[in-house]
Amino acid sequence: MTTTSQSEMNTPAVTPRRQYYRVKDAAAVLGVPVRTLYHLAETEQIPCRRLGSVILIPATWVDREPAQPRRR
Repeated sequence: MTTTSQSEMNTPAVTPRRQYYRVKDAAAVLGVPVRTLYHLAETEQIPCRRLGSVILIPATWVDREPAQPRRR
C-alpha cells in the first residue's frame, strides 16, 4: 500500500500546452465551418503543417485570431 502526502494530493496536474490544433478543433475554437479552414489551408492562406493526410494548424495562430460569432 502506498501513502500519499497531503501536499501531493493538493498539487494540480500540469498538462502540456497544445502546439497544434486539428482542423475540426480549430474550427470549433474559431467558430467557423470546418470546410472553410480546409479551404484556407489547401490554398495556403493560413499557416499549417501536414502530417500525412492530417492538417495541423499552429495553436499560436488559432489563439491569436478572434473568434467569429455563431450564425444560425
